[in-house]
Amino acid sequence: MENSSESRIRYFLFALPFLLLGSTALVFVTLAQRLGKEWGYVLGFLFYDGFWCLLVPLLLLGKERFLSVFAESDRLWQVKHWWLILLLLSTTAGALGMLSAHDLAKTPWMLVLIAIPTAIITGTCEEILWRGMYVKVFPKQVFAGLLYPTLGFAAWHISPQLIYPAQMPGGMFAFAGLTFFIGLCYALVAYKTGSCKWTAISHSLNGILDIGGALAPALYFLIFTK
Repeated sequence: MENSSESRIRYFLFALPFLLLGSTALVFVTLAQRLGKEWGYVLGFLFYDGFWCLLVPLLLLGKERFLSVFAESDRLWQVKHWWLILLLLSTTAGALGMLSAHDLAKTPWMLVLIAIPTAIITGTCEEILWRGMYVKVFPKQVFAGLLYPTLGFAAWHISPQLIYPAQMPGGMFAFAGLTFFIGLCYALVAYKTGSCKWTAISHSLNGILDIGGALAPALYFLIFTK
């Protein structure tokens, strides 16, 4: 029989996407209004990564279980998982398409250097929250461990776009929809392997190929623009 502590964790994880979306939207908008868009964006991500993606999973899971989100219960790199590998590689193919949209010849090398750690930190943190924690708490549960966190992952992307809306047809909601399909690829890999290890690596790499999204340019502006 499920203990009361585990039950409370499960209930909280169902509420988490709503709490996260509301709090991050408030933080992004409030800080942007008071400190400017760049500071609002950077500090908003610091709140998201630090509090929601790291501190909350650590408090809910405990240190040992928190670290276990990277441990595979079924290795990815096997012939039987060929379709999962293709899914993971397809996200990188999409990121390469985003890379082609950047004029690399005119991209400052310091921006590229900033993009590398920011993409790794944010990509890894997001995978711990949306894939690693949900897979560990809801193992082999299609809705709770796979579909529900993917919806939460997509919805969360509305918050930072309150400052920098996506420059694409359909705007922020179209971008959130796109992240749902990317997140679904990651979720399937995590669901089958019981781990967010490879999704964290892929997510980080894809963020680097996108030159750090809007976060790295915001940091670059704060550091180098007076």
